Amino acid sequence: MTADLRGIRVIAVEQAVAAPLCTRHLADLGAEVIKIERPGGGDFARGYDESVHGQASHFVWLNRGKRSVVLDLKSEPGRHVLRRLLREADVLVCNLAPGALHRIVTDEELAALNPRLVRCYLSGYGTSGPYAGRKAYDALVQGEAGTITATGTPETPAKPGVSLADLAGGTYALTAVTAALYARERTGLGRRIDVALFDVLLEWMSPLLLAEMHSGSAPRPAGLRHASIAPYGPYTTADGKDVLIAVQNEGQWSRLCRTVLRAPALLEDPAFASNSARVRHRERTERAVQARLITLSTAEVTDRLERADVPYARLNQITDVLAHPQAEATGRWSQATLPDGRTVRVVTSALHRDPEPPGGRRVPGLGEHTAQVLRELGLSEGEMAGVLEPPAESGTPPSTAPAR
Repeated sequence: MTADLRGIRVIAVEQAVAAPLCTRHLADLGAEVIKIERPGGGDFARGYDESVHGQASHFVWLNRGKRSVVLDLKSEPGRHVLRRLLREADVLVCNLAPGALHRIVTDEELAALNPRLVRCYLSGYGTSGPYAGRKAYDALVQGEAGTITATGTPETPAKPGVSLADLAGGTYALTAVTAALYARERTGLGRRIDVALFDVLLEWMSPLLLAEMHSGSAPRPAGLRHASIAPYGPYTTADGKDVLIAVQNEGQWSRLCRTVLRAPALLEDPAFASNSARVRHRERTERAVQARLITLSTAEVTDRLERADVPYARLNQITDVLAHPQAEATGRWSQATLPDGRTVRVVTSALHRDPEPPGGRRVPGLGEHTAQVLRELGLSEGEMAGVLEPPAESGTPPSTAPAR
């Protein structure tokens, strides 16, 4: 069985979340991913926590299946090796701070060095404009793009519990890289790709931005409710649990009233005659639904919702998700091997293919593959010594742009 991207070599000059997410997926698809890390500490994400038997949860999640090579990119031997790697690579993915890689090798030099190379650069704000030079961590980009004030409530804005800007940017980068590889099959040439996290979030904010742009009034954040739909959100049952209900159309509203609430009179009230009317009378709508569901047990509510074919879900805690029946039934858990040889349970890739190729599941130790990759490049023992033992005063490469 052949993996989709077998034979594709990716050089990942990356830190933290956005670029590592892109390259982790490329590794899952069968590409060989060589991760370049700084001397002394490697990817900053290695130090986020120690929750997975001494390893950081972010690093285990984003870097299994890669090879780790330590290069001092402030030393000439380290830069020389990077150029050698890029001369033979298919893809470069980079999210160093603005201008950092350009000071080592410009994109124009890369295009001349290896015309087939697909070069993907992730940044906070792109290559032009007044914010282009800013370091851009996830929460900062979310603040600028408005996603934080669009989340939570007007009184209490909230950052999503996952790194939304990084995850969005890494996913867009994956799409662009795979498309560029497909185009290269026709043209024989690589291309430059720029993914700005700010730009990605602006696209995701489009419904709110368009509403504000054209009507002067974007929907206000509604917490666990929906800013534009009612009823939509959590409702408490008689045993104190919450059930999320999402009514998307009038057929569902009718079935909710008749079969679940058993209050067909609500269908005759003009305040509830359409979704727009229910949103205008949101408090009345919520009270009417909640007043009936609070008298029923969770089992009664979910049974009626099932029979009525009204969409619903549980409001799960993290511990609930670990035992989720859907995850268990669809094999969403797999195994990864830590640098010390221990195996741990992890979430499998969401990119399902048929047939499913085996993916790399080892989390690399810092610099674990440096000597191996240098030998593959044909470096002499003297050249390898200069790379494996960088001068102490050389410092570390510039910091990354997108991070958690």
